[in-house]
Amino acid sequence: MIPWRLWGVHPLRYRSSLVRAGEGAAEAWTRDQILACAAENAGLENPAISAFVAARARQLYLRDLMVDSLIRSVEYPSTAEIHARMELEPQLYLIERHYHQIILADSAMADSVLTRLEWGQNFAVTAVNISLGQKAGVGGDLGFVTGAEMLAQGLPLEIALLDGLSTVIRSNLGWHIFRVSETRALQDSLRGVQSAGQIMYETRIQAAIDSVLSAAGEELSVEVEL
Repeated sequence: MIPWRLWGVHPLRYRSSLVRAGEGAAEAWTRDQILACAAENAGLENPAISAFVAARARQLYLRDLMVDSLIRSVEYPSTAEIHARMELEPQLYLIERHYHQIILADSAMADSVLTRLEWGQNFAVTAVNISLGQKAGVGGDLGFVTGAEMLAQGLPLEIALLDGLSTVIRSNLGWHIFRVSETRALQDSLRGVQSAGQIMYETRIQAAIDSVLSAAGEELSVEVEL
């Protein structure tokens, strides 16, 4: 059992907070149910939409059950497996790159800025002046990061293995331009092992999900009605 001090809260207070949360949830459910009944009595309900919402809620519930079951069935990679993977792909796991980043809200501006950077405009000054990133104030400096850690952030392989100035990369945050100014051998081996292990673990989970999708897809036909 984990000592309550590690949780930062006494167990009796923790149980009390759960009770209060449960009471609040019950109160919210009752209020929402009354409003739902009132809407039904007022003739506001669209039966087709209600049926779709009910089917979608069940779909998400069952999906989460399946994904949770798959996650619990996947073993975290052993230390030996992680070390072998790191040695197999040293450019991703054993090399740290000094990354700098500029984030822009407009693709046309990003293309224009990239052209100016290719002509020699100072990256750090440009980041300070126009970047939307949290590190804009320090010239977009992200510090030393492994390629694997960049992959874990959802960035493409070309950024993980970047040398010099990148192309414009789009994400849900905007349009990114990266620069790698220098490289060095991995300084924090524990961080490298944790990063590699997490990537391997997530890859295994995704493979398990893909396997279920592939197997079920051959047996099931799904009709989508919107």
